[in-house]
Amino acid sequence: AGEFQNFLRKFQFQQQRFGYLYGRFVDEEGDPEELKRQEEEAQRKAETANSKWGARLYEDPDKDKNKKKNHKVVVEAIYEPPQEADPDAAEGFVVLDDPNEETVESLANMLGLRKVGWIVGHPPREEGFQLSAAEVIMAAEQQLECAGGISETPFVTIRVTVGDDGNVVMEAFQVSLQCMEMVAEEALDVGPNPGFCYVNETFTAIQEGKPSPTVENNFFLTVVPIHSYQSDMLVAMFPRANRAMDNRIQTHDEMKKQLSKSGTAGWTFIDLLSDFALLLYLCQFLDVKTDLPKICESVKDREVPLDDGYKIIIASLAGMDGAY
Repeated sequence: AGEFQNFLRKFQFQQQRFGYLYGRFVDEEGDPEELKRQEEEAQRKAETANSKWGARLYEDPDKDKNKKKNHKVVVEAIYEPPQEADPDAAEGFVVLDDPNEETVESLANMLGLRKVGWIVGHPPREEGFQLSAAEVIMAAEQQLECAGGISETPFVTIRVTVGDDGNVVMEAFQVSLQCMEMVAEEALDVGPNPGFCYVNETFTAIQEGKPSPTVENNFFLTVVPIHSYQSDMLVAMFPRANRAMDNRIQTHDEMKKQLSKSGTAGWTFIDLLSDFALLLYLCQFLDVKTDLPKICESVKDREVPLDDGYKIIIASLAGMDGAY
């Protein structure tokens, strides 16, 4: 997510932007000590937020900590779909039609990846204000899609902003099953106060035994611990798609610049080719159904050599001469 953060810094985090996270849901044995430490950290963050907003941020999601389960999300790549920043929109942006939507999903599938979350960058907010109502509802919609209904899913929402000290703040959340159910029933709306979800007039929410027209966003949120991860499959060097105001754009020259590093500093051709943004760019020039699956096999497993014919074709597209 470092490159995503760097792009947001160009606007001092004053423009809102989002991207989809692609990776894997990993089954793992729960280590009691590590899980206890994660719970304590999540509880500490929850209590900090609760001190101002007075809402529940933390729940114990699973009493059986040693049971094998999908609870770890490994993120390998970020894809930012076409969008325009719009401070007047509830989400802070407008999502545009994406002609590459199916291609992105196909490429991810060929790499053994799936959509595992989404990330949103936003301007600084007051302490304790985690996600806006529009973001909570979008998070619930994404979880519903991933789970195929109202059920548990490891799908995560990550927010990125900048703190008062100028350092980046990154936190991960999931919304509750109750929130998913209310969004599925279209019971929650966006209202004038972004810190609250407004209850549709056709529904009734009961809080402390009384009907309430709103629910604080934090009531629906559970904090998820974040751990650093360095992908051993993909690099992230190539310019990203759909960035109108970036100082780097996707071109053959950029591809040549990246692939020409082959043979230097320990880089191989397949190492440099193993870039989600670059592979997506190549989908414009190679056959997605016949060429990309073979290339992706070599990306996933370095023991599978990349056919020399593909090396020649890709190097030719990049305008490279000589050894590679």
